[in-house]
Amino acid sequence: MTQTLKQRAIHAGSWVLSGHAASQLIRLGGNLILTRLLVPEMFGLMAVVSVILNGLAMFSDLGVTQNIIQSKRSDERDYINTAWSVQILRGSVMFLLMLILSISFYYVGGSGLFAEGSVYSDTELPFILAAMSLTGLISGFNSINLALLNRDLKLKKIMTIEVLSQVMGLLVMIALAWYQRDIWSLVVGTVFSAFCKMLLSHHRSLGDKSCWGWDKEALYEIFHFGKWVFGASIFTFLMGQGDRLLLGGLVSPKELGVYTIAFFLAMAFKEIVRKVMSSVLYPVLSEVVRSRPQDLKKVYYKMRRHLDAVVMIVVGILASTGHVVIDFLYDDRYQNAGWMLEILSLSTIFLGITMAGVCFMALGNSKYIMLLTGVSAIFLFISVPLAYGIYGLYGAVVVIALNSIVEVPLIFYKMHQYKLLCLKSEFKFFPLFFISYYMGDSVVNYLGL
Repeated sequence: MTQTLKQRAIHAGSWVLSGHAASQLIRLGGNLILTRLLVPEMFGLMAVVSVILNGLAMFSDLGVTQNIIQSKRSDERDYINTAWSVQILRGSVMFLLMLILSISFYYVGGSGLFAEGSVYSDTELPFILAAMSLTGLISGFNSINLALLNRDLKLKKIMTIEVLSQVMGLLVMIALAWYQRDIWSLVVGTVFSAFCKMLLSHHRSLGDKSCWGWDKEALYEIFHFGKWVFGASIFTFLMGQGDRLLLGGLVSPKELGVYTIAFFLAMAFKEIVRKVMSSVLYPVLSEVVRSRPQDLKKVYYKMRRHLDAVVMIVVGILASTGHVVIDFLYDDRYQNAGWMLEILSLSTIFLGITMAGVCFMALGNSKYIMLLTGVSAIFLFISVPLAYGIYGLYGAVVVIALNSIVEVPLIFYKMHQYKLLCLKSEFKFFPLFFISYYMGDSVVNYLGL
């Protein structure tokens, strides 16, 4: 029997939630083991490497997956083959750019340009960048069937592949870290995970074999849609990863390693919600726009209602108990991650409001997404150095956490233009944050924690 859109969304959402929750738990378990085998400086160095790698990925992003989900031509084989060819070329470009960057760091690092003791002056950084460049090349060959499954809300197999490849990479990391206790265990494990995901994505049960193709009309559509996604991806990188880029030049590798632990825990829940937004809500809203656009506002706020309630409760609890979480999970070397976690968790408060970006993308307005992310990125790069200079690391963490607030007026303006805005629905769940914060704080004080 054919399922309704609501039934498909619920089924897909359950798989995304369970799969991504499992992924975050695996990351946490691996993190707890690895932090006991390796020193904080290694995590600080890998944080910068990951930021650079993600930056190149976003700087070359043409929104192939988003285009497949939104396009009316995504059932045509010529279009699909062209999309896969574009993806391969993008991965190859990422590989070459990463190699060039590693060579640049090798020569510039010894010139004294970077502050002594900072992450960027580490002599191992160029070699790690060169090795990690393989992940971009490998990912370019991922089967295009992953995007097609996402479009059709068939996410069970996607989540299975992601979790399996993550587990295999983590096992390699732990085994190597136990044996040699150096940063290369993290590098090798990451590359191996990307390779496993690529192989699994080509399993014949996922769909037809990906083939090389070059259809001019399909290419035009991909680039026409992707030119704004490209710009938005650059700003998304600067907004989402710029904190570690900036702090890498301001603090020591050890401090950055501690911050990275706090950032990972603060973003764990946020990433689950974002995964649901991109993998489930975006395809749902895109289908509503294609088939019954008059229902977009009703469907959007109906989904927001469930999202906002959960977000406010979780953030309130995390903001009041973050130091307890760190004290329980990590040793004394990571104690300062406690107050960082509590502040960084506040960034999730605005996640429901920024979900409007998914709505704009479903309407085909990728240009406005670029504007929103651009404003946030500019604000971040201006405010973090200023806050650090005046208030130190504490001030920098505060402005990082509250960075998304600058998007809110622009989001409300565009939602009003589309006749989609309901201010009452935007703010009615905010009291839940204060209630859950008070409850969490009361429990901590009662238990003497």
